[in-house]
Amino acid sequence: MSGKTLKPTLSGSRNKTRKRDEKERYEPAVFRDAIITGLEDVGNNHDQILRYLCETATGKLDVKRYGEVLLDVLFVGGIIAPGGAIEGNVRTDICLTRQSHEDMKSFTNIYIQFIRRYKWLQKSLGEEIRKIIMVMRVCLNENERGLLGSATAYLLIEGIIPPNLLSGLTQEHLLKDDVAVHFATSLFRTWLQERDITSLTSTLKKASLDPSLQDIFPLGQRSLDHIEQYFENEALNEMVQHVRSQRKNNNRKVFMARIKLYINDDEYNTTELTGYIKDAIDAGRVTTPMALQILFSTIANSGEWASQESIPDDFYKELKQYCPLFKGLVVSDKLQIEFINKIQEFCYDNINFLKTFQKIIFMLYNGNVIEEEAIVSWYKQHHSSKGQMQFLSQMEKMVHWLENAEEEDSDEDEE
Repeated sequence: MSGKTLKPTLSGSRNKTRKRDEKERYEPAVFRDAIITGLEDVGNNHDQILRYLCETATGKLDVKRYGEVLLDVLFVGGIIAPGGAIEGNVRTDICLTRQSHEDMKSFTNIYIQFIRRYKWLQKSLGEEIRKIIMVMRVCLNENERGLLGSATAYLLIEGIIPPNLLSGLTQEHLLKDDVAVHFATSLFRTWLQERDITSLTSTLKKASLDPSLQDIFPLGQRSLDHIEQYFENEALNEMVQHVRSQRKNNNRKVFMARIKLYINDDEYNTTELTGYIKDAIDAGRVTTPMALQILFSTIANSGEWASQESIPDDFYKELKQYCPLFKGLVVSDKLQIEFINKIQEFCYDNINFLKTFQKIIFMLYNGNVIEEEAIVSWYKQHHSSKGQMQFLSQMEKMVHWLENAEEEDSDEDEE
């Protein structure tokens, strides 16, 4: 036996890393350059761009991995770096923001067709536009923002992107220099060329934007007068009408809230309330029919009777106190008929008041608020269609009595 000591050796097997398991390097600039080369090879032919994306790019390049880079290039021509600058200042003109306004619909159709074929890119497209909106102050000029706004309208109309991405327009940095306003104006103009104002306001609501659009204007320019004038200068008449409608709704809400305060005040002051209503009408904040409707409905909903199945006499006593005020507002037959119709519609919409209509009208007649000519005219041809058979039936005996009373008075005058 030898006395020689054996040296320790390492044991075990050596693991070789297979080539397929090696982590591939992330090289967005290489992908960008490949896409730019491909786009510039086909030129600004929109059909050829779509064919290149669907057949060549998706077949030879890792579009799934570099989806954000692809969308960056298609929108702005290069990679958008953090903060909004174009990375390396490498940029192609074969992109959305370098198209003409006339070609915008055709170019946007590339996205629509591409996304419909590769649905997995749809979510990324929405996130891409949201990202560009956030940095468009840096990476896009005013004309390019307008093009982006127009493209966004087309994509929203087709349901390719979600409306909530527009909520970013209220960010403070986008309010400066009217960046958000110019983008939105282009979006509105394109939308109204393709669809109507109703669908646009529905989309704005889904985006959680203020219907009056005040949130996208700078702080010092948020009056409805300014916004209306802005859209008038832009020749967007439907937006002008929309702003006017919002002003009307705002005025109505303020008026209604003030009337409720007066009615529910234990120390109710008739003179003060009358003055407020007449000032609101004279200033054009509300119309007389609207004021009558709000005043009547507020009184009707102010007491405990509003939740009772049958209306007690206390309601009529309360309403009678306001007869002098009503009388001062319904100064013509036309206004009296409109007032009757407002009461009719209220009783129709509030089922517990359904059977009170005739009694209310009779009380207003006795209070010299409504004259017989207005009642008869309402009955014969100027009544609302809401529940007309029910209310005409209630009023039949009263109208018959009024007509006979007129004939008797006429006979007495002849004698």
